[in-house]
Amino acid sequence: IGDNGCGKTTLLDIVSRASSPDRGTVNYNPSIKSAMLPQVIKFADENRTIRDTILYDLNVSTQTARNRLASFLFFGDEVFDLVSTLSGGERSRLKLCELMAADINFLLLDEPTNHLDIESIEWLEGYLKEYKGSLVLISHDRKFLDNVTNRTVEIMVGRIHDYKVPYSKYLELRKERLAQQQAA
Repeated sequence: IGDNGCGKTTLLDIVSRASSPDRGTVNYNPSIKSAMLPQVIKFADENRTIRDTILYDLNVSTQTARNRLASFLFFGDEVFDLVSTLSGGERSRLKLCELMAADINFLLLDEPTNHLDIESIEWLEGYLKEYKGSLVLISHDRKFLDNVTNRTVEIMVGRIHDYKVPYSKYLELRKERLAQQQAA
């Protein structure tokens, strides 16, 4: 959690190794296999069909591709739609379908609900509740945060406050912290 511009996405970029820190060092545990779902989702070939994207990018059989796609809510002839025609939510689901094919144990999500409709958000919530790895996500969607998190980290320029509670409880504890700071 944090205001726009405070460094949330930069932090995810550094953790995912997409960027390097301006100073200091980062030590990465070699057992961590991470993947990131960015805010802006791009695919290698936007002119491929949904099915062909999975076939080629994951190097799987047609049946495996169809099965994977169905588990991410792509059914029937919909798998023959071009990637370039997908909505933001559909792009998110397709990218997650690709990411989850790898042996990932640390998933990073940057504003994953931004382009999702209610049905897709509910699907994502259910998916993340069943996810067995660690998850770090940035979101301004309070209900989504309450439904999928058990820890809230508040990032402010130059400071981090770590609350080992879901979002709603964080709001209460933050209010108490700020009142104590003001009283002091």
